[in-house]
Order: sequence, then structure tokens, then C-alpha cells
Amino acid sequence: MSAVFVTLTFLVGGVAALTTIEDEPAGTAADSGPDASELRSGERPRGCRTDDSGGSVPKNPPTGITWHMVGLVRVPVSAEAGPTRMDEELWWCFAHTPLGAVLAAHTITSEISEKHWRTVLDRQIVAGRGRDVFEFMREIEPDTVRGSAGESVAKAAGFSVTSYSDSAAEVELLMRTSSGYTASTFSMRWNGGDWKVLPSPNGALHSEASPVANPRGYVLWKG
Repeated sequence: MSAVFVTLTFLVGGVAALTTIEDEPAGTAADSGPDASELRSGERPRGCRTDDSGGSVPKNPPTGITWHMVGLVRVPVSAEAGPTRMDEELWWCFAHTPLGAVLAAHTITSEISEKHWRTVLDRQIVAGRGRDVFEFMREIEPDTVRGSAGESVAKAAGFSVTSYSDSAAEVELLMRTSSGYTASTFSMRWNGGDWKVLPSPNGALHSEASPVANPRGYVLWKG
């Protein structure tokens, strides 16, 4: 059975650009970025500091957000909620809060389209069959998840946190395209002292983008 995944590049030609994949496994590892292998429960990776006081789900636009480019995509960044570590191959260290989970979803799925995707895969995607399937298809069709400067790119418009606990979050990201709004759901897990994306068993990093008639009910970004 095939599955569909896209990264947050969300290349628009009326709809998001999709990549269809077949279920096949593979595996690899990277050697930089946050490593959970030697962490005890509750510890953060070395050098990771965030403000974890904002434990409630945001109802208003977050303040202190700046916008940074990851390839063709504008990604929201917070000095308090993350990513507070922006290394050459990895943007990481997100607050253990609902907003931290939202920012991680934006960042990770944007960076996975870049040339350092293996590092992102190894450090910020939860290990398992889903990650193996995604890696296999990313290896054999590397250009299908990247865009070019001539293509239209959807922009981050807002978000909704539909469920949250200390160990897991379900996040919807609202994107604005040339033809309206779309939304995709991401499953996030607190793993190794940071938020990571949990892919589905067939390798999808998030649900297929669905049209949204009205952004009411979402927290909208400013800027």
C-alpha cells in the first residue's frame, strides 16, 4: 500500500506538492546534533536551555516570534520556546510546552527537505518503521521533496494544538496558499529531551493537507 507525504515546503501549484511512496525500509545514522543515547530520564541534551513555563495551549498569537528562512520556507522562531540551538545542520532545542511542539513541527519538517536531511532524520524523527520507510524513499527520490525558486511556496498562517501531554502532542499547522488555506496534522513526541516528529508506519511525516474554508479556530501568526 502506498502513502503520501510532503514536507513543509508545501510547493503550490493550486495544491500542495505531494510525493507518493511505497512501503520499503532502510536505516542510517548521523553524527551531530542532540543525542539521547546517554541521557537519563528528564535530562536535556547538553547546551539546551529553554523557557518551559508556558505549559498552557496558546489561545492568542505568540509574542517574540521572528522569522527565518529554511530553504524556500519561512519558519517561526522564538528565543524562549525554540529552536534555541541553530547549528549549521540542525535547528533544535525546543521548549517542553505546546508552543515548543508547534515550533518543532514547523522546523523539523522544513529542514528535512534540505541537503542535511540525514542529520535531521537521525536526530529529530522518532526511530521505527516509519522513519525507515521515509529514509528509503528520500534516498531514491531526493528531488521530489525539494522545490525551486520559481515555484510558489505556502506560508505559515497559524496553528492548533488538538491534544497535549508531557510526552506527546497533536499539532495542526495552517498554511496559506495561492488558492486558500490548508492544514496538516503532526504527531509530536517528547523523546531524548526534545520534541521529535513521529511518522506514520508508511513513512508520512504528517497527514495529507486538507482544505480549510475559514481560519477561525486557529491561532494565527503575526508577521
